[in-house]
Amino acid sequence: MTTRSRIAGVPVAFAKPTWSVMAEVSQILCPKCHKSNLRRARFCQHCGLDVVLNNDKPTDDRRYVITRVIKQGGQGAVFEGIDEGGQVFAIKQMLDKFTDQKEGAEAIERFNAEAKLLQGLSHPRIPRIYSHFTDEGCHYLTMDLVRGKDLEQIVEARGLLSEAEVLTYADQICDVLVYLHGRGLIYRDMKPSNVMIEESTGGVKLVDFGITKLFKPAERGTQIGTPGYAPPEQYQGMATPESDIFALGATLHHLLTGRDPSEQKPFDFPPANSVNSSISKRTSDVLQQALQIAPQNRYARMNDFWDALRPERARRPAQVRVAQPTVQLPAATAAQVAGVPAMAGTAPTPHAAPAPTRPAPPPIPVQPAMPVSTPKRPAQRGGFLAAVGMMFSWMLVFLIVAVIGMGAYVYVARPAWATKFIAPLINVVPTSTPTVLVAQQVEILVMVQVDSTASEKEVLSALRDRFLTMAKDQYGQNTQLSTSKSVASIGNPEKISGPNAANKVIYQARMQGEIYTP
Repeated sequence: MTTRSRIAGVPVAFAKPTWSVMAEVSQILCPKCHKSNLRRARFCQHCGLDVVLNNDKPTDDRRYVITRVIKQGGQGAVFEGIDEGGQVFAIKQMLDKFTDQKEGAEAIERFNAEAKLLQGLSHPRIPRIYSHFTDEGCHYLTMDLVRGKDLEQIVEARGLLSEAEVLTYADQICDVLVYLHGRGLIYRDMKPSNVMIEESTGGVKLVDFGITKLFKPAERGTQIGTPGYAPPEQYQGMATPESDIFALGATLHHLLTGRDPSEQKPFDFPPANSVNSSISKRTSDVLQQALQIAPQNRYARMNDFWDALRPERARRPAQVRVAQPTVQLPAATAAQVAGVPAMAGTAPTPHAAPAPTRPAPPPIPVQPAMPVSTPKRPAQRGGFLAAVGMMFSWMLVFLIVAVIGMGAYVYVARPAWATKFIAPLINVVPTSTPTVLVAQQVEILVMVQVDSTASEKEVLSALRDRFLTMAKDQYGQNTQLSTSKSVASIGNPEKISGPNAANKVIYQARMQGEIYTP
């Protein structure tokens, strides 16, 4: 069954899609006015636009309709939609705002080229691209629909994320970027809002490959990324793997500190552990190198950045392949073993014929030897004593082995019956030089996250506990607090953020106290 539409004023017949039967939706939306229509509609009852996508200038056999607006902006929108079989997709709409016909044609050409490139990607953390087409003057991509929240939304709702959680996300992001760089591709727009966290698995999906920017005339040919996250060289139109390293460093810095770089001075990234004292020095130092202004001062490869963030990953032992002994086989047999048919004209031989042997030389006549009588050897004396001595030697060896084994068992297992025998051996206290502790006054900038209902006393208690933890991190785990002088804040604790959706507030104070260190 077919129905008819008009393309450029010419009636065109196309197969009636089956989505009206398969899809479990009662309403569909117009791609232009976004108003609701019955699911059987072919044209918007409000503005008259053809509501079926990819039938204007179709690039494949899929047809789509829109069921929900996910996000809308001046450059286009992101919809949820279905195809004729009822499969759900994310449908990204990009508006063509070019007034120059030549510029518009170049943008469409680049759009088609980049869309085909994205369709060739295959990675579990990149949504799959299904179709790209132009319909009623707009350009569309259809891809997997990712249900969840992006990291920007998560930070806004929860506040600071823990270092362990951020490094888990970093593992997955680095994996995607290593994959892209290995294919000569630069992501160019790393930021929290482009990292989706699936609600079903908690896994990362990297979205928005910057293809929308192709339709911004003012930025034609210059992919500058997002201010605050993009490195200096991208403002000059250059993008390299080091550019993605910088942008990922800026993204992780934001997640760990709550400090949005788009609201700060350009390229202003103080050490992460100076903003959030719970961040380890190692992670803070790694981010500082990734955020260097000069690309050559950053990590050279995404794998290097990844290894620095996760030292345990870099320390994994390399797999060593042990060479197997080689066995010479006939050509036909070797081919069969390898799963390759034998060469034409070579007949497989199940049993190789024995190699021809040279004829043996004629025997040399030998004269019969005269019989010789062999004198009998006298029986050895002392054989019994030798046997007895050998038996006692072996018994002594077994006795020694048994004693050693019993001693090892008693030392390791330490059964109750043996305690009185081994106590004098294991309870010897070695003499050592007593540790001398030195008193000193220190000041540390401390940051804590507490419930919004916490009293002033509870806030100060949390700050003091954090002061001791940080003092031990800086001066050694044997550091002790003075019992005669309490830790105090210099001025009142300052609330720097919150409360967030979890009803948490972050306080910061400069704490002073006396500590004893070795």
